[in-house]
Amino acid sequence: MPVIGASPVTFISESTSPGKQYQIPLSAITITSGTVSASGWVTSMGLNSTDGTLVSTVLTSLLQQGLIATPPSS
Repeated sequence: MPVIGASPVTFISESTSPGKQYQIPLSAITITSGTVSASGWVTSMGLNSTDGTLVSTVLTSLLQQGLIATPPSS
């Protein structure tokens, strides 16, 4: 299920293209059984595993802080 949040998630590459800023659309982020992921987006952007791990860390932190979440049930 896609997430809700205030804006796209932004991070700066540490490995694939050091210093390049990326924005992950909220529609590319999912939360399943409490685990947040943007693996499809990471793959489509051609990011390496180091940046993939960075994305995972950032998304997990945002989820824990409540800055991204699953939409409320209707």
